[in-house]
Amino acid sequence: MPIQLIPTRPEHTDDLASICHLAFNTLHERHNVPPDVPTHDVGRLIIGGVINRPDYTGIAAIDNGRILGSNFLLHADEVCGVGPITVDPTIQSKGIGRTLMQWAIDEARRRRGDDFSLRLFQEAINTTSLSLYASLGFEWRDTAALMHPRPADINDPACRPATPGDLPAIAALSQRHHVISRANDAAALLAMGLPAFVRVRDNRVVAYQIATLFGHSAAETNDDLLALAAHTARSVPPPMAVIIVPMSQGDLFRAALARGFRVAKVLNAMAIGPYAAATGPALPSIQC
Repeated sequence: MPIQLIPTRPEHTDDLASICHLAFNTLHERHNVPPDVPTHDVGRLIIGGVINRPDYTGIAAIDNGRILGSNFLLHADEVCGVGPITVDPTIQSKGIGRTLMQWAIDEARRRRGDDFSLRLFQEAINTTSLSLYASLGFEWRDTAALMHPRPADINDPACRPATPGDLPAIAALSQRHHVISRANDAAALLAMGLPAFVRVRDNRVVAYQIATLFGHSAAETNDDLLALAAHTARSVPPPMAVIIVPMSQGDLFRAALARGFRVAKVLNAMAIGPYAAATGPALPSIQC
């Protein structure tokens, strides 16, 4: 199928939101897993959030004026993240997803050079995308559980909303435990107004969490991170409280289970280029 790639623009938001909703919902209904994008409005929040950020670049696939799908590249920090990538479910398996993903690889290389690092999370139930990403050069790096935290029974007095003044501490924690800085992305997410919280001990920020799958977290200890996740789950709607726990952090995963956190589904961390697993308590975003 001959397609044309064009830069995404704000006027594409509704069409891309519909495709985002339908693509994910079709997959999740087929496999009976909780939907990430249950409505068009949720799709609009996702697409609107990335299409208007200057540290994302987006591309839409069109054929005779009809939008068929899209992909986005996050390039806020040193490691680039892919997604969301979605294709109209009525025309999948036509090579559109491969074209959109190859664009992301080429764009990351153009921005970062030949030693670029590119990451994504792939849904384990989607064997088609697993095969596609592997064929394009992505390597499996880790498995992760998408979890629903059990909300805290009472407010944790050590936790409070994050402010721009916390960004230096957030940057330090992300660099220390994610091994890559997430400082620029964190600043953009806070500026967008996403719910974000920190945990404080001895007048120091010892943990941060930015809610939703596009957010991320890091902490000094597993207890700090999980206590903050429980506080966040008490403070935001359940779909916004979900977290991604890498299986390489086995102690953190077991501690989350002991606290009553529930596994919703399994994801695969895949990457092209340099990759280092987290060195301490850290929860990645859905992109990297």
